[in-house]
Amino acid sequence: MKKKLLSVLCAAALAVSSLSGCSQSAKKEQATPVPTKAVADHNEEKESNLGLWTRAAGSVLIYINDGNPYYFGGYETTDDNKNAAINILKQSWSIKDRADLLKQIKTLLTTGDRKGYRKEAKEMNRMSKKDLKTAMKQLSGSLLAHYQMVQYNWKTWREKGLVAWDMCRVSHLVQWGYVAGYLEREEAQALMEPAAKRLKEHFNSWEEVQNNWLDGFCLHANIDREAKNTDYTNRKAIYETICSEQKKDDLLYDDTLFSSDIIPVSKVSYRTLLKEIKQDKKK
Repeated sequence: MKKKLLSVLCAAALAVSSLSGCSQSAKKEQATPVPTKAVADHNEEKESNLGLWTRAAGSVLIYINDGNPYYFGGYETTDDNKNAAINILKQSWSIKDRADLLKQIKTLLTTGDRKGYRKEAKEMNRMSKKDLKTAMKQLSGSLLAHYQMVQYNWKTWREKGLVAWDMCRVSHLVQWGYVAGYLEREEAQALMEPAAKRLKEHFNSWEEVQNNWLDGFCLHANIDREAKNTDYTNRKAIYETICSEQKKDDLLYDDTLFSSDIIPVSKVSYRTLLKEIKQDKKK
């Protein structure tokens, strides 16, 4: 029992040291100077539905940063907006160019935060109830909130935990990457295809997606889900506001997407774009 308890506490200490940077990144996203709101047209490829998948998945954070979630990219591609998007990517993600952006998108698609979450959840489930209860009593503050959210996500979502958290962040990256000038608009929408497929595979509605994203954010930022006046409650309120402001003839959260085929962008493939990473390594 002592060995198990020691391993949990050691793992907890390591988790906090690595996740503190993630929490700081979340704050930087909101604190970074951001572009002004864009005009109201959708700015997306008409023959594909990936623009709508992208806009819906990234809507809350775009809204937080004063963008327009009905406009692909959130902001017009002016020089000021380009500089702001470059700044967001650099400060929050350490992304400095197109290659960095593609590498980070691939990481979110293949592993993301869900890999570490699943490992922690399975380690906790292997412990006896008594040992786990003893170990949790040794924790407090953000560390306690983190492991409580690991438990909550596993109880609520199991293997689906943090799937939307990772896939929605793909949406954020492709839109900021487009505004920053690292991606063409068609490329940005094409890169959302594998993320959209995963969301469609695991969820049946945008409400499910957003709740999964919000629960993932709580774990990422070590937030007590039951606490009042947190970044979690703020983001949840923004999602509810966007829902209430939707127009019936122009839904942002269109649940028919989950029962419809995903229509790719015809001009470019995400597979071709992600191959640039391998070519970059060879150089």
